[in-house]
Amino acid sequence: MTLPQPLALLLDFDGTLVPIVATPDAIAVGDDLRALIAEAMARLDGRVAIISGRSLEQLDALWGESLSGVTVAASHGLELRSDGLLSVPEHSALFARLARETHKRFGAQQGVVIELKSFGLGLHYRLAPTLREAVHEWAKECAEDHRLAIQPGDMVFELLLPGANKGEAVRQIMDRRRFAGSSPVYIGDDLTDIPAIIAARKLGGRGIAVGQKIAAHADDVLAGPAEVISHIRKLLA
Repeated sequence: MTLPQPLALLLDFDGTLVPIVATPDAIAVGDDLRALIAEAMARLDGRVAIISGRSLEQLDALWGESLSGVTVAASHGLELRSDGLLSVPEHSALFARLARETHKRFGAQQGVVIELKSFGLGLHYRLAPTLREAVHEWAKECAEDHRLAIQPGDMVFELLLPGANKGEAVRQIMDRRRFAGSSPVYIGDDLTDIPAIIAARKLGGRGIAVGQKIAAHADDVLAGPAEVISHIRKLLA
């Protein structure tokens, strides 16, 4: 008789564990979510990972000590912290300069929200949807000038260092000792999560979409963060 593989829980953050809001800095991590992640860490022997487009600095500021011990792949996997070890690319001042240039181009009064990350720059147009094409053209200009990648998201274009990919983050995490021999369940909501879902499925696990945007790539679909929380509780029961 073949015993089922133990579960590994790999989770996107924005739009999955917390709702999408008007601006990235309006997010708050509640005590219930902190407690749920702590319970998952205990029940799954530490096989829990947060995989996010946010920088590690942003995630630590939001979660505080609640992320202690949790494997974190930030900046779409460019920053990986696991078992007390941190792997990051060489830091560059490029994105801070592009943030200043973007502000000069659009100005805060037009509603383009500029999200500066350690290894990326988010150009959010949620507050100014009519500027989508203008923001996209600016992102393409920046990417061509500086050999960057563009990652479309939920009303955002993000400039990234080449090689940032949540699918690769899943593969690296599953190679870690604590995740060895387990079956990954990845839950995410946006285009950046498609490679992670594909990777989890190829590794013998499952991919779950939040909302309909990437439902075609997933084994199951959940309506939103509230249903994600309920589903995680069922997985831990």
